[in-house]
Amino acid sequence: MMKNILISGAGIAGLSLAYWLKQYGFRPTVVEKQPTLRAEGYKIDIRGVAVDVVKRMNLWQTICQHRTAIKESRFVNRSGKTISEVHPDLCGARVEGDLEIVRGKLCEILYEHMGNVECLFGDSITKISQDEKQTFVEFEKESPRTFDMIIGADGLHSHVRKLVWGDETQFLNKLGLNISFYSIPNYLNLDHVEIEYHSPQKFAIVYCPRDGLAKAGFAFVAKPNELNLRDKALQQQSLRNAFQDCSWEIPKLLEFMEDTPDFFYDCMAQVHMPKWSKGRVTLAGDAAYAVSPVAGQGASVALVGAYVLAGELARASGDYLVAFENYETCLREYIKENQDLAKMSVSILKGDRSSWLATKIMWLTLRIGQLLPASWIRFWKKQGQKRTAKAANALTLKDYSSLVAHAASQVVVDKANSLHKGVDDGRANEAHPSPL
Repeated sequence: MMKNILISGAGIAGLSLAYWLKQYGFRPTVVEKQPTLRAEGYKIDIRGVAVDVVKRMNLWQTICQHRTAIKESRFVNRSGKTISEVHPDLCGARVEGDLEIVRGKLCEILYEHMGNVECLFGDSITKISQDEKQTFVEFEKESPRTFDMIIGADGLHSHVRKLVWGDETQFLNKLGLNISFYSIPNYLNLDHVEIEYHSPQKFAIVYCPRDGLAKAGFAFVAKPNELNLRDKALQQQSLRNAFQDCSWEIPKLLEFMEDTPDFFYDCMAQVHMPKWSKGRVTLAGDAAYAVSPVAGQGASVALVGAYVLAGELARASGDYLVAFENYETCLREYIKENQDLAKMSVSILKGDRSSWLATKIMWLTLRIGQLLPASWIRFWKKQGQKRTAKAANALTLKDYSSLVAHAASQVVVDKANSLHKGVDDGRANEAHPSPL
């Protein structure tokens, strides 16, 4: 059985994979370009079948203890007047049982829970080659090594995908929206509160979750070919331009991005690939099938994908060709459901007139929003809640638990064989003592 597996990326997908692979008796190694585990990030949701996954990882209680515990969700107009208050779960399109947690905290929990796994922080893969027997990997710092398989779990702009499949433009489907998140001083004195401000084709949110660190987030319709991932100054100017005509606290929030330690800016995009594997290399999470943040399902999809991939590798006893095929067969419809969810949300926000439904929604939004803004917000939040719950549960999880027990028993057998081998070698040495 092929056991040595390299995982690129110490995010939600990569850390979850490391945990499950270790449970099934594999020997995972994680390489992460950042020097340490990334403990920052915005709040994310765990929904639907992903909740079942964390329960099978015995992490339900721990995650509940560290959930954001937002108590109040408000919507304000240009002058800062509250036009509606809704339950935080309705605001986040969550249903009973779903969880909200800060991304970095979830990564910390996964890292602490995955056990004794080799992690190469502050390093990255520079070259991948493979043959019928193994993969050969060159690193930026680590000496070259061989592995039985490689899994790229390194995000939307996956380096593994680029090395093996080529430029990301082949697979990235930009949705026409840009997003930005960063930490801000809690000058509004928010106590487990989130506030949303909406304007045509854009919105902003500020919130302060359990960790006490306030965040500001923005989403807006992007100009064609505007995004430059490598130039922070242009990214910040793009954000200023998009929100320059907005009132409320927006000008103040934009001032904070100059000195924030964790400014993040990217396009909302999805990854569409005809096949997620090539030989002994496969992809997981955003690297293979990003659904985009607007779906609110990125973390859940990463957790579910890791569970299925590791389970299928164990079920196939490491036969990667069989496992990779089954992995895709299991997940394709689930991924499509969640990507379609994101596309609908983007069409509504953009006011895409090419979509008949989006056009009708725009007209209703304008009419009802002018007359009954609070009712309008609650209505569309409830519709979003229903669509999200449907997509979050669009998969029946397989039960791989017997494979964990099998892996545990195999460890016992391997240790016993190793012990017997040591005894036999010792007897052989006694019968034929070394001339030294």
